[in-house]
Amino acid sequence: MAIITYLTSRPRMRAEVLKLEAESEYTRAETTRILSEFQARPSDVADDSTLPKGWYVTGSQPEDYEFGIDTQIFHSGRTSAFIQARSGAKGFASVAQVFKADAYRGKRVRLSAMLKARDVTKWAGLWLRIDDALHNVLEFDNTADGRSISGTQRWSQRDVVLDVPDEGATIRIGFILTGPGRVWCDDVAVEEVSREVPVTRNIEGVRAHPENLNFEGGTN
Repeated sequence: MAIITYLTSRPRMRAEVLKLEAESEYTRAETTRILSEFQARPSDVADDSTLPKGWYVTGSQPEDYEFGIDTQIFHSGRTSAFIQARSGAKGFASVAQVFKADAYRGKRVRLSAMLKARDVTKWAGLWLRIDDALHNVLEFDNTADGRSISGTQRWSQRDVVLDVPDEGATIRIGFILTGPGRVWCDDVAVEEVSREVPVTRNIEGVRAHPENLNFEGGTN
């Protein structure tokens, strides 16, 4: 009986795993889309007195999250910043800042930070974006694709590396939490790196040349 139950339950278990994986992939893709499209405007849901100086709150539903400085848990120094989901939190929230790209134009830049997670059911991570003077997105990447953190994890470093175009006007950086849990961030660094350090934006699988432009090549 136990064997029969195991064998008959395996398809259901597999289907549930595939469903969860699909939902997780959708969440990552949707978060990436929103972060790369919206203007990352500051939200007024957080009291500035609770935020680290120079940083602001943004996201798709920042009202579902809490933000602040933690003086009890940190990687170095005496404080870290955190995002904590409220009960039933949806969407995502980010603690971010923006600065001029002048000092980084034409250079390869790495954003790095130490992150720590507790009971994160979806994912948390870093993001980096370069805009032109009209707020058009020139470059964007986050750590959602295989470089995020989830569950409960000790301090670990995450990185995003991008080239800053000559027409770059502003650089936006941030750490992010999607869904339930809490994430801490500490020791953020923005630095120029050599061209030997690869960019992290994932373009694997993208074809080198256009194809089937006359639509006569059949279907996938």
